[in-house]
Amino acid sequence: MTDLVKAAPHIRMHRGQIFVIKAGGGTIARTASMRAFARQVAVVQALGSRIVVVHGGGPQTDALQRLFGEEPRMVDGRRVTSPLALRALRLATGGEVNSDLTAALIAEGVPALGLGGGGVLTADRRPPVVTSEGMVDYGEVGDLKGVDAAALNALLDAGRVPVVSPPAGDSRGNFLNVNADLAAAQIALALGAAKLVLVTGAPGVLRDPKDMGSLVSALSLPALVELEKSGALQGGMKVKAAAIKKALEGGVGRVHVVSGSDPEALLNELYTNHGAGTLVTREPERAPQAVTV
Repeated sequence: MTDLVKAAPHIRMHRGQIFVIKAGGGTIARTASMRAFARQVAVVQALGSRIVVVHGGGPQTDALQRLFGEEPRMVDGRRVTSPLALRALRLATGGEVNSDLTAALIAEGVPALGLGGGGVLTADRRPPVVTSEGMVDYGEVGDLKGVDAAALNALLDAGRVPVVSPPAGDSRGNFLNVNADLAAAQIALALGAAKLVLVTGAPGVLRDPKDMGSLVSALSLPALVELEKSGALQGGMKVKAAAIKKALEGGVGRVHVVSGSDPEALLNELYTNHGAGTLVTREPERAPQAVTV
């Protein structure tokens, strides 16, 4: 009862607000972690927030791509996507991860509805770009240009929880791989979401990516940029930083980065004062600090 009393201010503040929660493919790769994630989403939804779930499928796509005889290639945290890699992505995310996650949410009482990103996300093919490895053609990869907010809002108004997976459509009947973190940020902007929550393999944003104890509990956007410049954000976290910047600069009030391996991290982050991961805001709200994990 004491915990509910302490959580009450957060519950009142969150009621009726739209939250976009993105689950990384690694955090829902195991049945137990997927169920733990689904249980937490069920609580958030039951407490009155309007939820859109977005998910990735990196490890699942890697496994299928290798099964097809092709080794995955990542550059700066993003997949170089051959036609075979795109096929693996479509089968892994839409054919397995989306249906499994939707089923897990329904089992927890969430009125979830699985959606392929091609139905609500549109993208343009990305031209070759300069990366840390020089000029790279990412192949069948798109940069998002649109979100069907009307379709998502209709589902939210009907009390449903959309579960969105990549890839996106290009409006000409083709599919393009889009990063799920950036897709979640774009959806949050299109819906006027109060929060974007990135559920990932790390406990949050780390000052030292090799030290799980260097978690930063709170960051302003300028501090995040400085952390990125220092080289502390590597691989997939660099892409998450881009998604965080897109969301905050576009008007999303708060972005949270939390662990997908902790079965209570999402709830502790949203409904306690101390949190469990990293809160990122446009301007400082409390002094950043490292906490022991």
